[in-house]
Amino acid sequence: MADIGGAFNLDFAEQAAFFRGKLNLPTAAWDDIWKAEHDHGFVVAGAIKADLLNDLRQAVDRGITDGTGLDQFRAQFPDIVARHGWHGWTGEGSAEGEAWRTRVIFETNLRTSYAAGRYAQLTDPELLASRPYWQYIHSDNAAHPREQHKAWGDAKLTLLHDHPFWQTAFPPNGFGCGCTVKAVRKPADGAQTKLPAGWDEIDPKTGEPPGIGKGWGYAPGASRADELRELAAQKASQMPEPLKSDALKALAAPLPAVPATQTAQPLTLDDYIAAGRKITDQIKPAVAHADFMELYKQHVNIGMACHTANGGQGAQLVKNASKLFPAEWVQAADAAGPLYVRKAKGRGYATTILKPRKYRLDNFGTVTADIGDGFIVVRDLDNAVHEFAHRIQASLPALNDLFQAIHDRRTSGDALKSLRKLTGTNYRLDELTREDHYINGYWGKDYDGKALEVLTMSMETVLTGRHFNKLYTKDREMLDFVVGILFNWRP
Repeated sequence: MADIGGAFNLDFAEQAAFFRGKLNLPTAAWDDIWKAEHDHGFVVAGAIKADLLNDLRQAVDRGITDGTGLDQFRAQFPDIVARHGWHGWTGEGSAEGEAWRTRVIFETNLRTSYAAGRYAQLTDPELLASRPYWQYIHSDNAAHPREQHKAWGDAKLTLLHDHPFWQTAFPPNGFGCGCTVKAVRKPADGAQTKLPAGWDEIDPKTGEPPGIGKGWGYAPGASRADELRELAAQKASQMPEPLKSDALKALAAPLPAVPATQTAQPLTLDDYIAAGRKITDQIKPAVAHADFMELYKQHVNIGMACHTANGGQGAQLVKNASKLFPAEWVQAADAAGPLYVRKAKGRGYATTILKPRKYRLDNFGTVTADIGDGFIVVRDLDNAVHEFAHRIQASLPALNDLFQAIHDRRTSGDALKSLRKLTGTNYRLDELTREDHYINGYWGKDYDGKALEVLTMSMETVLTGRHFNKLYTKDREMLDFVVGILFNWRP
């Protein structure tokens, strides 16, 4: 059920570009290169062979660009270290040690590259003009929260983007830190907007301000304007032979090319349908949804849980639902503003605020809301997928434009009909639809000329499997279109 408005969206090719723009630098210990120097060099502590570093780097790169994940990196790790005869690394000799080391290598690079891409987005001049404040977001998934990180998140710490705090506290702020930053127009009511005295005092144990791990007091990606080759040459000159000669020789080679952004993305409705057909042609009718999900997980970066401003059963349902969507879509939804969720037995709904004022909302009561704030009520996982799709719809209007366009093409000349009469369900008398040949009349529900349920019903059907086989057999064009969008459309 829709009640939405527009927000904004962000491109996220910057993450891969940041990671691929690094130079392999052999190191003996994790702190051989320091703070912002990590913006320029890919390192694994103790890995001093160029070919070993290259294989580890490629495995991490696949995790970032293809979404292969930590488990796949762990599966590749033993073969890589054995092939290159790497021994003596911290964690070697036990399953627990290897699990710890692979997590540190993979997740540190994943999170810092994400943060660097995020920094590039947040400092875009157009975004800064409309959202000059940054809010610290603590990770809800932290098993062992860092006290200071949680305090910043709980207080909704919000400061101008150029505040000195962000020079040292732009997350991640330690190994395993999953905190993030989001851009906002202004601080929320009750948000902390000033830092206490001593916030920038250096802890002699870490060499960093309070809450920042040793070596983490920098903003990933902020220093990429510095000269990469000057830094690398300086590091190489300090290495013993023959590493010094090998490293200086490597510096003479051209840097990795940064890939073009989404140049092959389909442009027309028929392009998306054709792209989707290439996927659905691989599906066996007897296990259609299972086959689709297997392909989807292999080729699309999913599994990212959205942020919610509250906990509870409803919030968990929405988090689980969000993991089914492309991660770039979820990031855009998070960037729109805080999301509040409730669980209820009745009909679900989603709304995204367009005007800052007080609202009376079912299951929430009277709330004072700002532009981009989201409110969702859900009853189960299928419904949570549907309602979170409305949140994405508000955050990515260009995506919704495609669904509106295919609806307009399919229903051209069709008259509005009563949803109650068409479906036999007890909809309100004023709820109307354009029937077309959708598998359910609700798909074409009309909102003053807008078809806001086409995207949401599509996502609910395809991602949850509910009526997937019916869509596959009765409306293949629509299935192909939705699959083409899921596999190819990015902000």
